[in-house]
Amino acid sequence: MSRNHVKGKKCFAVGALFGGLVGGITALLLAPKTGAKMRKELAKKYCSVSDKTCELIEGVCSHTSEWFEKAKDLACDAKEAACKLCRKD
Repeated sequence: MSRNHVKGKKCFAVGALFGGLVGGITALLLAPKTGAKMRKELAKKYCSVSDKTCELIEGVCSHTSEWFEKAKDLACDAKEAACKLCRKD
């Protein structure tokens, strides 16, 4: 796959996401609801998105910690193996 093809897919995905967000916000702001109802709905959606974002961040942090520990263990093993090779000489 060429570099331009991958870049094109990324640009399309970013554009689609941005367009969806703009469309969603526009629909919310132009919907025939009272200000109080709109504020409640926006607050609920904000809380929902915020909770999902926190869950995602926690998942990424836990995976990152696991990967860091594995990398650290591999580095220690490699160091020990290198030291053993040096001692043989």
